[in-house]
This record gives sequence, C-alpha cells and structure tokens, in this order.
Amino acid sequence: MYGQILIALSFGIAAYQDVKERAVNDLVWIPAIAGAAFVFYSLAASGNTAALEFDAARVLLLGGIAFVLVYVGMLGQADFIALAFFAADPFGLGVFFAIIGAIIVLIPHLGYVYLSGEAKGSHLIPVERFLKEQKWIPKATVLEGVRHEVDSDVNKAREEVEAIQKPGMQVEVVYGVPDVLYFGGGYIIYIAYLALFNFGLFSSLP
Repeated sequence: MYGQILIALSFGIAAYQDVKERAVNDLVWIPAIAGAAFVFYSLAASGNTAALEFDAARVLLLGGIAFVLVYVGMLGQADFIALAFFAADPFGLGVFFAIIGAIIVLIPHLGYVYLSGEAKGSHLIPVERFLKEQKWIPKATVLEGVRHEVDSDVNKAREEVEAIQKPGMQVEVVYGVPDVLYFGGGYIIYIAYLALFNFGLFSSLP
C-alpha cells in the first residue's frame, strides 16, 4: 500500500508536467523510486520469493521493451521510466487494471484532441509557435519553399529544430500524445479503485 501510494504520487506530478510541458523533471520520480524500493524490500523480507521474482521479471520485461522503444526514438525517456514504475506494482494483476485505467484516460483525451483537429495528420506552423508549444513533434522544417526532414528520434527532433531555427521558418509537425498522462492517470485510477472497493487487498500490499 505505501509503496503504491508513493508511486502514485510521482505519477500524479509527472502526468501534470507531461500535459503542461511534454517533459518530466527527473526529481519527480524520487517518491516512485522510494516506493518501488519499499515494494521489493517488503517482498524480500516476507520471504515471498515467487512474488519478488515475478515483480522483478515484470519490471525487466516492460522496462526492457520501453528502453528499446526509446533507443529507436519511438518513445520519450520519461515514458521509459513511467513504464518501469508502472510494472513495479506488487499486485499480480496490477498492470492489467492500470492498463484499463490508462485506456479510460486515453480515449476521452484523444477523442477531444482529434475533434479539435490537433491530432488529425500533420500541420505546418510558424517556428515561433512551435517553440512556444511543447505538444508538437517536428517532422521537417520549411524555409523559402525548401523542406528539410529532421531526425526521426522524438528525443532529438525538437533540439534539432531549436538549433536551426530562422526567421520565417515553418515546421511540419504532428501532435505528440502525453503518454505519461495515460500511464499516470491509469495507475491512479487503479489505486483509487483498490482503496475504495478492495481496501483489504490494498492494505495487505507493500
């Protein structure tokens, strides 16, 4: 329970930062680190080797998949960290319920941005607007009719545009979904569900 609360605290702050800035400060994850450490310590101290090994394997599996996706530029670094903590929950079915929670957050949010037009295909916007709004993922720059593609790695593309920005430049962008919002919101919904409807189980967990 205490480990889950600490992880949920980090997720709440991280989700807010992801929506506002599309970036998450590393210090935000300190409570989650403490929570995950408490979970593993409690499982080890209780002698529940099977649960400890299962939890560690789940973190390594999801964390490993996320690391590969970050390495090839398909996910941001904060998404990798979020997925690792997502998997650290001590309840065997925790990830399953947290994913359901994430879907509950994802569907209305993506529906809203799609209806608003932001999530429909690519857009060509002035570089000044691009620099002010963190929600965009750049695909190319356009200056005096010449199109220049930028790095496909989402962790490098914005920095590249910032480095080559010029007056009159436009940026071809797509909407960048706030993955940490979905992971964090889903985890918090799952924890709230346990606390409200299955407190006996919730209080028995590390």
